[in-house]
Amino acid sequence: MRTQLLLMLTLLALQTARAQDAYHTQLLANLSTEFSLPPNPQRILPNTEVAVLNAAFDYGGQTQNFSVSTQPFTQGRRRTVQQGTDPWLAGHGYPNQQAISTGDRCLVVVWLRSPTPGATVNLFVENSTTYFKEAFGQLRVDSSWSRILLPFQAQNSYAVGTVTLGLHLAYLNQSIEIGGVAWLNYKQTVPFAQLPLFLNNDYYPGIEADAPWRAEADAAIETLRKANLQVRVLNADNQAVENAEIRIAMQQHDFKFGTAVVSNLFNGGSAQNNIYQEKILNLDGKGHGFNEVVLENDLKWPAWEQHWLSSQPEIASDIAWLKNRGISVRGHNLLWPSWSNLPPDINASQTTGYIKNRINNRLSEILQYPGVGQACIDWDVLNEITELNDLANKFAGTPGYVTGRELYAEVFKSAKALAPGAKLYLNDYVAIERGDQADNRIALWKSRTDEILAAGGPIEGIGFQGHFGATPTGIPRVKAIYDDFWNTFGLEAKVTEYDISNLVPPNIQAQYMRDILTISFAHPSMKGFLMWGFWDGAHWLANAPIYSSDWTLKPSGEAFVDQVFRKWWTSDTLLSNAAGNASLRAFKGKYKVTVRCPNAPTLQNLEFELQNDTVLTVQLACLSATGEPLQEVSLEAYPNPAQEQLQLRWAPAGFGSAPRLLVLDALGKSCVQVHLPDNGGAYTLPIGHLPVGVYQLRLEDTQGHREQIRICRQ
Repeated sequence: MRTQLLLMLTLLALQTARAQDAYHTQLLANLSTEFSLPPNPQRILPNTEVAVLNAAFDYGGQTQNFSVSTQPFTQGRRRTVQQGTDPWLAGHGYPNQQAISTGDRCLVVVWLRSPTPGATVNLFVENSTTYFKEAFGQLRVDSSWSRILLPFQAQNSYAVGTVTLGLHLAYLNQSIEIGGVAWLNYKQTVPFAQLPLFLNNDYYPGIEADAPWRAEADAAIETLRKANLQVRVLNADNQAVENAEIRIAMQQHDFKFGTAVVSNLFNGGSAQNNIYQEKILNLDGKGHGFNEVVLENDLKWPAWEQHWLSSQPEIASDIAWLKNRGISVRGHNLLWPSWSNLPPDINASQTTGYIKNRINNRLSEILQYPGVGQACIDWDVLNEITELNDLANKFAGTPGYVTGRELYAEVFKSAKALAPGAKLYLNDYVAIERGDQADNRIALWKSRTDEILAAGGPIEGIGFQGHFGATPTGIPRVKAIYDDFWNTFGLEAKVTEYDISNLVPPNIQAQYMRDILTISFAHPSMKGFLMWGFWDGAHWLANAPIYSSDWTLKPSGEAFVDQVFRKWWTSDTLLSNAAGNASLRAFKGKYKVTVRCPNAPTLQNLEFELQNDTVLTVQLACLSATGEPLQEVSLEAYPNPAQEQLQLRWAPAGFGSAPRLLVLDALGKSCVQVHLPDNGGAYTLPIGHLPVGVYQLRLEDTQGHREQIRICRQ
């Protein structure tokens, strides 16, 4: 009997193989040729076009099958749908006809086109019961046929009929044409990275090199983010000093460039990571890092009470550690009004009186906690109220609460009374990250904002989250949204939670990083741009914008560092003119200025903050005779971080004789001392014997001249 069964299965398999149509035969051959994939993966769907379409289900709108010519496939289905309040109100899908195991590496193939301008769909693979997404991408659909390739590695196992490949269609009144669908399982025969990814998303509006918004943004940055700086050098007799060397070194931007951080990874936390800590402080290899952070979870209500990562005293210590290094801290968040984001005792079964008392205690406790509540320069008072309505619905219709949203203005008023020095923000995700979608909810968010302001709620800032999907919002549209909120409310704003889907090609991620930074830096309402994490090893999607898990700098990280610390950075050496003056237009921020006499090593170091046009007068005990300008100080160390050795370069920057190089540990103790040649050059410094950690590399001479940079031994 067993032999007969095996024979029947073998014959069935042979018949199935023979039944494979020309499209599927050619598809497998092409994938094998293009991407070196095995030629016979398991088919999760049937292996003929007709059978695949017969297995599909449709809901919402109208359906029509049609023949296709001039394409690799011959059969198509047209879905004509109406715009819905949610995109999933019309759809097209396929249940799996073969089981899938955890870890299986699958590839979805589908061809799409649409005659509708701006056509948009969601392509996904999801658990048919829980709707857990194994793969998801929002796609723009053009008028020409495009082949979509979406890989995923199964996070769960699925029996037949329990996982769905589908499309959500109700974004617009639109017609979507579908063909060439295949769902292939390569099991674990190839590395996941070998599976191809193509979502027709190597373009977004405004990506063009000559897009008009670029020149406008550059002009706005020149006006908004720079100021005139004049340095005037006088001698002891108040006479102008000509040819004084003026070295202007930017230390930190006025605009906030920041990230979310995990508290227990730095400042001696329970999962201390020295490289993570070093990168917070040093992104460009010259000791310049983020100037603002937000604690990712610790200040959220459940995390604060339950000590998810750090105790409350440890959190206060972390904030002090950051502030002592010139890094401001945002508070996120006071109230996230859905049951799933509140402490477990606050739920639908509780009375409004109990909930109100808990909210009041929450605000008082955290905003009055020493070193926390009033140490944060901003607070996200409310988070995602546009679509999260559990608390409002609970209070609606009770005494004093018609809609229930009256609670929101009360929370803002209480927060301002308890933390009067903090800027109070309303934070949400519905605007810039969904700006190109018909259901972006922007009008609803604005109406919620109007309600709170009308009730006296002191909203002082708008937080645009910015978790961008597979098709990021076009840059002109982002600017239009910034303009809309600025013109409507006149409130400052920040991008508070930037990241971007790993379904976007790395080169496009990098370009989008440059562009979203630029349009944000150029806008008069914007005060900052923060990523929601910077390292894959500590990121909610394991896809941070800057560093991979092994600390490799990603293309988008290169773009961030280049924009923030090179293109938008002022570092220059000038000579004073006959009137003792030197001038330039510089980016607003914190500066170190070193002024040297033209004919002696006399110098003066000043630190100041450039906010507006400024005249800085420096008086030195210079001799009256002029001389040749001194050579600029220069000390470089690379790679940084390093493991076994550092390559050093330095120039004889007016130093006296016998310059000495020291390596100092975190306590200021000298670990290494090396005497260097007087005339500068290159040197290889062994550091493999040093413990992993952060050190200061200092170059100094016998006259007290000094230059130092921070290094990391990993």
